[in-house]
Amino acid sequence: MNDSIIEDARILEYARQWLPYGGGNSGDLLVEFGMTPACYVARLGKILDGLAARHLEPHVRIRLREFIANYAHRAR
Repeated sequence: MNDSIIEDARILEYARQWLPYGGGNSGDLLVEFGMTPACYVARLGKILDGLAARHLEPHVRIRLREFIANYAHRAR
């Protein structure tokens, strides 16, 4: 299995698990994925557009998209 596919799956699982709590904190994201929150959110958006997210239930995908939109709104 391709490393980027594995990483995408890890990011999706992390996002799904932490979604009820507002997402992970910046320290966790840096340790887990070596990313800033902005990079994580951008990568999550790309993952949701791709095949790696096809197994997600529609309501989870919608909530993750809302999380991304809220992050973008707060970052302004």
